[in-house]
Amino acid sequence: MAEQAQAAPKISLVVITRNEEELIGQCLKSAATFCDELIVVDSFSTDSTVEIARALGARVFQRPFEGYVAQKQFALEQATGEWVFSLDADEQATWELGREIKAALGAAAPADGYRVRRILYHLGHYYTRGLYPDRHLRLFRRRRARFGGREPHASVRLDGRVASLHSPILHFSYRDVADHIATIDRLSTQAASEGEPGPFTAVKMFANPAWRFFNFYVLRGGFREGGRGLYAAMSAAFYVFLKYAKLYERRLRTRRRL
Repeated sequence: MAEQAQAAPKISLVVITRNEEELIGQCLKSAATFCDELIVVDSFSTDSTVEIARALGARVFQRPFEGYVAQKQFALEQATGEWVFSLDADEQATWELGREIKAALGAAAPADGYRVRRILYHLGHYYTRGLYPDRHLRLFRRRRARFGGREPHASVRLDGRVASLHSPILHFSYRDVADHIATIDRLSTQAASEGEPGPFTAVKMFANPAWRFFNFYVLRGGFREGGRGLYAAMSAAFYVFLKYAKLYERRLRTRRRL
């Protein structure tokens, strides 16, 4: 008697949103080919994000935004699949990644989590070289994982073995330069709120952005990307500068109150 084939494990997609009507549809469609459940946790969008998600079969939960870590952890707690695949609303899974995920989970001894490469699309260009060596733990066993990290950088904490997949996620993060700068301003504010200014904050306001620029432009090979590589290195340094500038501003305000 032929041995019965083992059923494929259930995969739940988790996404958090806030006014993502331009991108959420493609995000959900890209994962629907290999995910059995679509979970969207929305922070009371005022556009059509929720309607688009529900029309594509997602289970939508709405709650106030309490930080990226808390929001993603709540999304994880709503999932029912044995495996969870995490995407941001401005990301899309490639067809090759879906096929690779099915093969990995169908193997005899899969890992407990998988890191996935992320390729940024910006200024009409895919950054496929080493400038953005983005690898994040995005596929994992639900019962072995939780979200942690410092705002605004939520990350998965996994109890188990981690492996890597080859196929990428595509990251459509910014509409244009103005949108990128607005995002840098928002995220640097959140990052500064997590830190404490110290006596060397002013020094770090210069030294740390300089190191970030050197790291992106020279060590990671940004110079090979032409003007786009220069932009990427400058904007990365600008984010670090703003974070420490906002910490320095808080230090000055504190000193004036004393």
